[in-house]
Amino acid sequence: MQLNQTNIKTQQPPYDLNKLGTMLNEENISWSFRNMKHIMPRQDIKAPAEKFRYQENKQQVYDIHYEVDGKLLSVGHFLQKVFATGFLVIKDDKIVAEQYVNGYTEQSTAHSMSVAKSIVSALVGIAVDEGAINDIHDSVTKYLPELIGSGYDGTTVKNILQMSSGVKFNEDYSDKDAEIHTFLIDIFGEKALPIQHYIEGLTKETNPGVFQYKSVDTQVLAMLIERATGRKLSAYLEEKIWQPLGMEHDAYWNTDLHGTPIAFAFVNATLRDYAKIGRLYLNNGQWNGKKIISEQWIKASIEPDRADLQPGAAREFFGYGYQWWKPLGSDGTEFMARGIYGQHIFVNQRENVIIVKSGVDPTIFSVHDYEAVLAYRAIINQLK
Repeated sequence: MQLNQTNIKTQQPPYDLNKLGTMLNEENISWSFRNMKHIMPRQDIKAPAEKFRYQENKQQVYDIHYEVDGKLLSVGHFLQKVFATGFLVIKDDKIVAEQYVNGYTEQSTAHSMSVAKSIVSALVGIAVDEGAINDIHDSVTKYLPELIGSGYDGTTVKNILQMSSGVKFNEDYSDKDAEIHTFLIDIFGEKALPIQHYIEGLTKETNPGVFQYKSVDTQVLAMLIERATGRKLSAYLEEKIWQPLGMEHDAYWNTDLHGTPIAFAFVNATLRDYAKIGRLYLNNGQWNGKKIISEQWIKASIEPDRADLQPGAAREFFGYGYQWWKPLGSDGTEFMARGIYGQHIFVNQRENVIIVKSGVDPTIFSVHDYEAVLAYRAIINQLK
């Protein structure tokens, strides 16, 4: 299927790829995460003329306490500890708390990291609802025949949604030889390899069906969306979510050097607009009475098939659905999008609350996410 390129333009320089190597340094990271357009190429995602804006009902939440490991800590202390750059709490469509530090403001775009994966999942759901993707139990090679013979041969769309593709891809950031590093070097280094070509060269490590977190799986979902719909990923996001939800600000998606959005991360948007994605899921795919995503897809996305566990600290605290996380103890109405360095969209449907946080947490692997859930639950309990 020929992709519709209408109105899609990938930014040409000035941007400085040399900043990629130092963007995560302590002295640079806060600036980097709100200025990715100055580091990498991008595709813009335009906000509509008619905006949806939250009302305000500001309350004191920073003195609310929660308990972790036998210690009583405050929300304000937590936000400092995790180097939060932005924090937003919305209840009943009213902003009850909003805070920005380190140069961030209400208008600043914040780098999504893996929160982008949950956005890609939403776009897959829309494509399924519209019939562009026939069945998530289909082999992905039905739509992407160029992956026949690759590690994705014999893998279903659902396997990929659940990060159980079986493809060999090590995402251990502490391992300098891990594929996550060679991937970035290959696409932004001298090779300037198109992302699709890198994926075609991946091999199989295990049979599909075993959970192992691999960002490259989300990139395949993006390839699937583009092939099935005939639309570029950023254009599809603009048409299906950014415009209908009345986003307040333009966003952008950073790309490789060939204009392909890096789907597993690199969305850049304001916290209030991330909160609208939370609101869409809070209302089971409805937006002010209009269906954007089917409730069936939302429910399937946030409910893991089994007790998939995140490796690392507090590993038994989260299950994984279709690129969304479910905290332990959730009754099915509480779930979140998560990105390393502390990016969150947290949704509690029962209490009608959305919490969004951006950050530059130096622990990198979101080891504080367990504590974040405890802090967020304390806030929600106080707001009842």
